[in-house]
Amino acid sequence: MNSILDNALSQAVVFECTHPEVVSDFVNKKIGRHTIELMSNPKALSRLSFTEFSGLGLSSLSYGSEVRIKSPELENTFHLQIITKGFCNITFKDGEVFLGQGDAMMLNPHELIILDYSHDCEKLIFNVPESEFQCTVVSDLGHIPKSGIRFHRTPVNLFSFPSLVKLFEAILLESENLDSSLFCTSSLYKEIFAKKLLSVFRGNFNIDDDIQDIHPCMKNIIQYIDENLKNDITLEELSDVSMVSVRSIYNMFASSFSTTPRNYIKNKKLNKVREELLSGRAKNITEIAFDYGFMHLGRLSCDYKKVFGELPSETRKAGFSLETLNKSQNRR
Repeated sequence: MNSILDNALSQAVVFECTHPEVVSDFVNKKIGRHTIELMSNPKALSRLSFTEFSGLGLSSLSYGSEVRIKSPELENTFHLQIITKGFCNITFKDGEVFLGQGDAMMLNPHELIILDYSHDCEKLIFNVPESEFQCTVVSDLGHIPKSGIRFHRTPVNLFSFPSLVKLFEAILLESENLDSSLFCTSSLYKEIFAKKLLSVFRGNFNIDDDIQDIHPCMKNIIQYIDENLKNDITLEELSDVSMVSVRSIYNMFASSFSTTPRNYIKNKKLNKVREELLSGRAKNITEIAFDYGFMHLGRLSCDYKKVFGELPSETRKAGFSLETLNKSQNRR
């Protein structure tokens, strides 16, 4: 774990030996709002490294003293917090979680927390915008959970997930060498990163958990939709497949997914369009759009950007960039 700090953020040092409140001021501006209270050693020296990579905030910090951090809330941002040395105790309104060396945990937006650091605590923090997780969750579930995306308060030990550690290191090293020509590729790194976090850390978005809670008829409906996304799927077809009324189908989608059948189908189709654009083989956005029943390109672009935060043309450009990079590497 220490190699990540020693090597990957070596070029991103902001403060090497300074007062904890100086580091705290920077954290308030760039990482997340909070207040700090020194619990010991008022002469402690802190250090901080920080960089940004295609919308992700990447930082490592050590306060050099026992401190108490009170965070009112994270606004539309998730924090992945990784303890690389020492320990940290996190207090929520209804419980506590202890993190030791190698432990990692996702902190959700809009949640009041208190963090107590040991004097030797060193921490790596990834700021991940909420929108990055929304893209993947819509892809898997076809909707965003009713309460928004929320990770469980269950830490994982990264020594059990070496592939995740390698991905952290790759992203940190890539951020050091980032230039404008790699923008599209870095966006794909960010997407891979979000998908990996969603697979490692449990939450209210896990598709296997979600399907267990829905009405049995919905499993047939979901399977039928997935197998016929290039067709114009009607509610009457779904009624025949599930052998329940159209009205009941509306009620089941509202109860299970907090959305309508049509919106669920549209999101699934949008995700398939995105997959094809990211493949690097999509020469014609119009053709792909028509394949999935999107006859109005302006409306497609609007809906696409709401879900994925970018236009179809931007995704296509990123797909070509990655395909070109892969071909270049294969020729070497």
